[in-house]
Amino acid sequence: MSDFAPPHKNVKLPSYEGLRVLLAEDEPMATKLALGALKIMGITNIVAVKDGEQALAVLDHENGAFQLIVSDWNMPKVSGLDFLKQVRRRYPHMKFLMLTGNISKEFVIAAKQNGVDAYIGKPFSPVQLRRKVEALFTF
Repeated sequence: MSDFAPPHKNVKLPSYEGLRVLLAEDEPMATKLALGALKIMGITNIVAVKDGEQALAVLDHENGAFQLIVSDWNMPKVSGLDFLKQVRRRYPHMKFLMLTGNISKEFVIAAKQNGVDAYIGKPFSPVQLRRKVEALFTF
């Protein structure tokens, strides 16, 4: 089965309709891919920003009213790692999924030490993103 294939028609996917997501990504194609994958999951309440500085401003303006953050690691102004650190100080239980083009041992260690919930290497597929989100919200 391809990464872009829809699930089998008899399989009922969980509903993420009420989930509010903050997407911080500076690459237009990665933003488009992530938005599309989230929308396929039924997530329509998505705020997308282009850097960590904007993400922090939106998060504070909205008083942390998000259930999930999807953030790039390499962004201008405030990096994804610095954004993660700020999120953990302010909203320690908010789900945080990091996107990165660099899945090195050092990245994994730094991300885990700072409380990342999950990460995905770029390029990623909609199925990979869906699986990570499902894993974060499956109890």
